[in-house]
Amino acid sequence: MSETDQPKSGVIVRIDPRRCIANAKCTTAAPGVFVLDEETGVAVLQNEDTATVQQLFAGARACPTQAIIIEQYGRRVFPQILTPMFGDEETPSGGTSER
Repeated sequence: MSETDQPKSGVIVRIDPRRCIANAKCTTAAPGVFVLDEETGVAVLQNEDTATVQQLFAGARACPTQAIIIEQYGRRVFPQILTPMFGDEETPSGGTSER
């Protein structure tokens, strides 16, 4: 096994349910790692303990809305820059406002 095939170390995966549009590209890129919740349609991480770094990044890269965020040791490593979504507007305080 190569280093990227090893189970993750210090890696945290978050899925933003507001960004997920349930197109299931993550489930195709990393079958058995990402699945769509039957009730909400939002992607969820399954078998997190056995997922490899390669599988986690494959699923995250496949997501067209950047709903899958990967952090390692407290720093975001993917995506490096989140593209603003429609309706997310910067407020003068630097936060976002929702309508």
